[in-house]
Amino acid sequence: MKIAFFCDAYTPTRNGVAVSAASTAEELRRRGHEVVIFAPNYRGYEDSSETILRFPAMQWFRAKDFALALPILSSPLILPVLSRQEQFFAAQNFDVVHTHSPFTMGTIGARWGRKHGVPVVFTFHTLYHRYLHYAPLPYWYSRPYTIKRVRRHCRFCRHIIAPSHAIARFLRFFQAKAPVSVVPTGVSVQRFANADGAAVRARYDIAPDDLVLLYAGRIVAEKNLDFLLRALAPLLGRANGQRVRLLLVGGGPALRAVQKLAAQLGVSNDVIFTDFVNPNAMPSHFAAGDIFTFASRTETQGVSIAEALAAGLPCVVVGALGAAEAITPDVNGFVVPPREDAFRAAVQKLIQNANLRAQMAAQARENAPDLALEKNVDKLVTIYAGLLK
Repeated sequence: MKIAFFCDAYTPTRNGVAVSAASTAEELRRRGHEVVIFAPNYRGYEDSSETILRFPAMQWFRAKDFALALPILSSPLILPVLSRQEQFFAAQNFDVVHTHSPFTMGTIGARWGRKHGVPVVFTFHTLYHRYLHYAPLPYWYSRPYTIKRVRRHCRFCRHIIAPSHAIARFLRFFQAKAPVSVVPTGVSVQRFANADGAAVRARYDIAPDDLVLLYAGRIVAEKNLDFLLRALAPLLGRANGQRVRLLLVGGGPALRAVQKLAAQLGVSNDVIFTDFVNPNAMPSHFAAGDIFTFASRTETQGVSIAEALAAGLPCVVVGALGAAEAITPDVNGFVVPPREDAFRAAVQKLIQNANLRAQMAAQARENAPDLALEKNVDKLVTIYAGLLK
């Protein structure tokens, strides 16, 4: 099959949507399908592949690592003017258009798909109306506008992908008429299962007997990192002959604010900030941890949780939306209410009980094949094939 991905977030942006689209495209190509990516241009970044078509974009002022395809491009008045790009699209004779956003690039993909008779699929990656702190306009205007845009995009689509059952239920709010299938992104299990974290621990001066609490993801407000730090601060440092440290793997616009909070809590010496990490180095960073901690309340699926489980880390996560669906409570981790004391107690239980950590780690590895990227791309290919019929 020949598939067009339309993405507002794509490489070199380092967020869950970009990772999901890139890993899915890679697996589809590995199976012999042809995937062309339509995405915003990033100043100074050059693609190593000819299968990516970039559109003019600007750096978004509230997320410096994110490029926004110029909003005017998705206007019905401007779309006909995009002759070169649309001519390229039409000449490819795509079988499927898969949009990974309901906004600028997603709108272009959906309109071109309908115009040229190509079925449109949409993956509902994000609870867009909960990310309005990035919007340039007031909340009272941004929220209804965003909901209207998402609903309109859903009407363009022949099939909608929800990355979790929680999001499939939530799609009723957007009055989606198209069939909805639950297809998590999945992860490359072997990459994370066979990694070695010794070099990472040495780089950050983490002793072999230190116990490492790990977070991996963007350092942004919506990841609820203030909650995470306040919940874990009393557990950090040396107690009973063992030092407990927190390794925050990732970067983002809230990095300085989180560093400042760590200083205010008096735990700067026990909190390690890596900033952005090359995706190829992520497995070794997971392997450097002992317990994965995740407090976000806006996740549609939580790819980093699946990566942690594949790496054999017991997880403690806040039970909100799709983040907890990969966790089997009390088997490979704990799912807790959004209270600092409950989160802290679950982590402390794992810190103090090495046997429990080992049991949950073993269960995480045993269940990891259920999270495999290959398994979920099988489902996606079946959906594509059904649309072609």
